[in-house]
Amino acid sequence: MSNRISVNNTRLTAACLVLFFGAMFSELSQAEGIPTVLELNTPAEIQGNQLRWSVGEGKLLVTALSPEIIRVRLVPDGNEKYEPSFAVVNRQFPTHQAKVSSADDRSTIQTSALHVNVWHKPFRLEVRDRNGKLLHEDHRERPTMQFGSATKTFKHLPASDQVYGFGEKTGRLNKRGMGLGGYHYTMWNSDTYGYDSSIDPIYVSVPFYMVLNSGKAYGLFVDNSHRSSFDIGREHPEILSIHVSGGELDYYFIYGPHPKSVVTRYTELTGKTPLPPMWSLGFHQSRWSYYPESRFRLLADTFRSKKIPADTLWLDIDYLEGFTPFVWNREYFPKPKKMIDDLRAQGFHVVSIVDPHPKKQPGYHVYDQGIAGNHFVKNPDGTVFEGPVWPSQAEKNPANSVFPDFARSDTRRWWGDLHRALLDDGVAGIWNDMNEPAVWIPPANTMPLDVQHDRDGVATSQREIHNVYGMLHTQATFEGLSRLRPNDRPFVLTRATFAGGQRYAAVWPGDNTADWTSLRQSLPMLMGLGISGFAFVGADIGGFAGYPSGELFTRWLQAAVFSPFMRAHTEKATPDQEPWSFGAEFEAINRRTIELRYQLLPQIYQVMEEASRTGLPALRPLLLEFPDDPQTWSRDDQFMFGSDLLVAPVLQESATNREIYLPAGQWFAFDQGRVEQGGKSIRETVTLNSLPIFVREGAFIFRQPVVQHTGEMSGQPLLVDVYPANDSSRTFYQDDGQSLAYQQGKFSRRQFSQQRSDKSVRIRIGVSEGSFTPASRLLQLRLINLSDAKQVSVNGRKLNKLDRASENEVGWRIVDNHLVITLKDSDSAIDINVQR
Repeated sequence: MSNRISVNNTRLTAACLVLFFGAMFSELSQAEGIPTVLELNTPAEIQGNQLRWSVGEGKLLVTALSPEIIRVRLVPDGNEKYEPSFAVVNRQFPTHQAKVSSADDRSTIQTSALHVNVWHKPFRLEVRDRNGKLLHEDHRERPTMQFGSATKTFKHLPASDQVYGFGEKTGRLNKRGMGLGGYHYTMWNSDTYGYDSSIDPIYVSVPFYMVLNSGKAYGLFVDNSHRSSFDIGREHPEILSIHVSGGELDYYFIYGPHPKSVVTRYTELTGKTPLPPMWSLGFHQSRWSYYPESRFRLLADTFRSKKIPADTLWLDIDYLEGFTPFVWNREYFPKPKKMIDDLRAQGFHVVSIVDPHPKKQPGYHVYDQGIAGNHFVKNPDGTVFEGPVWPSQAEKNPANSVFPDFARSDTRRWWGDLHRALLDDGVAGIWNDMNEPAVWIPPANTMPLDVQHDRDGVATSQREIHNVYGMLHTQATFEGLSRLRPNDRPFVLTRATFAGGQRYAAVWPGDNTADWTSLRQSLPMLMGLGISGFAFVGADIGGFAGYPSGELFTRWLQAAVFSPFMRAHTEKATPDQEPWSFGAEFEAINRRTIELRYQLLPQIYQVMEEASRTGLPALRPLLLEFPDDPQTWSRDDQFMFGSDLLVAPVLQESATNREIYLPAGQWFAFDQGRVEQGGKSIRETVTLNSLPIFVREGAFIFRQPVVQHTGEMSGQPLLVDVYPANDSSRTFYQDDGQSLAYQQGKFSRRQFSQQRSDKSVRIRIGVSEGSFTPASRLLQLRLINLSDAKQVSVNGRKLNKLDRASENEVGWRIVDNHLVITLKDSDSAIDINVQR
């Protein structure tokens, strides 16, 4: 949903926003005064693994948190005990002993992985690996400078450095840009309706980036929620500059050397995406808005009658009375609990929107409680701040809004508890929107910077809170749902957030557009979010602003099969945008596409569980898997899903072929078995039905028959495709898909392995780890491209060969050049031997 308010002509165009932010930065630089070069005038004080200096009234601290993580912290007021981070949740790493020394000109920290040099006059940081190879250094001719409350530091950026991350940003995946021109990015959450690839900033700020050089990687996370900016070689091709407008210069150097290790260590600092409920990984249908109730029910009935799988239907702002949070429009939805109960019986979950802009209206329970509890943000004079958002556009009794001060823990708890009535009505999840915060006060369309917040006794302003307002909103929602439904996994979706926000909510990148460039842009944007810690992401299928052609919607839907969050959504003025809205031909293709998503849910869930443990994204760029291959470094029109599926969606209108790069090794065309040798590009012929997918050699891909919703998954046969390799293994994870019982060990994790020779194939399935027992089911293994089997035995007993058996009969047979083995599944070890 957008904050478009064309009814009173106050929405800024994207171009105006760019001009506004540019002017703001110019004024900021002038106000900061003459720069002071950061110099260290004495040898450091040494405390354990930390170097310490006094810098005027402040302090500079350089600490080895672990052998691979170095923290650099410039505390302007010297109050090092106050940790202002909203993002970092863990600094307690295993004990390690670093060698720390200091002389007049420089100080050093040496760990088992890194050698850090700190030059004193001026301050300059250099990081080398344990073999002495230079990894990272401050620029030798541009020292770190302080401008009043602001700080700017300059990093050397060799031409061989590839740069990624920064969260939800437009542009190419590799932020060096084309021809090393580089990008300049601002961290300032902004509502940007209908943005394109040239617009920055947009909704999410993540001041983290990763550098890859010759296959080795490090990350740098700037832990500062004030407005900041990053110039990645744009001003000068060999300089990456970092400018924070206030607060501390506090950053973490995070060494890999593998890029996966960088992402894992970053998410160990800032938290990982929780394991989502299974239903949230199904297909979602939304629009602004479905109402009244009869239309909402018709939507559900149409999915079921057309046998197009779906799990979740969404309610945008028109389900509310006058756009007022937590108040149903009883004219449109007279009996919401009964409606949601009926939809649940059809296998649907309902997600409702809750924006952070309660109406200023005495007698409205949220407003009255908020005033009584001191829960709203204040003007500098102590009065409650108010501004126009959606309630100001209500047909009846329009009014300004007030805004919860989510910096206060008491306010977050109060707001979270307000969701009780929605949950009692049966709502399954909550959609947090408009939380940049979007406030329709020109020219910035957000709160003034001097709005006051109370950070649990520490007075602060919108300058510090703006970028984390959305994240704190989702924290309030997530923790509220956790208290109100303590046994269930919360589902929250947000438009705005900050580094670490992956702990609380899935993210969708806001009001994209219904055009082919937006589809292409969505891939590097989602991959950039993944590198930056956000594993549960997905863009609006078909585009929000405008209306797609049938071909564009179909191609977007195909690409979104592997978006962790898979939702179709569109704006209010558009025609219907459901899978059947574009005619019979497109409907049939779209049905098969969504069916593929549901067939692959066991694999998708397995990868999301890995993300919850390791922090690695599910949808990931090729460079995460193949960092030594230069052909992967800037490739952003295809991606990996987990470590085994390479996906190359069709992204061009009327395409008849698609160029695909396959890294080294053998790759198998999904569901065909055709083998391609990697280390080269191939060109695939494509039709409207095509979604090119290739499977890595040695993979085990876990599937199931088509179901109409995730509630039908229990007891379905587990289908396992085994792709050839001499020796390989994978794990398969399951739990109940809804509760938190897996955290107490109620899960199942099994290892599948294969060993092959010219004369035999051995498949081993290990004993289940964990106490979860799946419902009774069949296990069907399909050994790809194995057609010369002569005998199959299971745990030493010969298995019957089937000729014209039904699919579910126990035994083995050859189907389309593949060996298919069907068994009754068991938690016990299974040892399968195939004689060739």
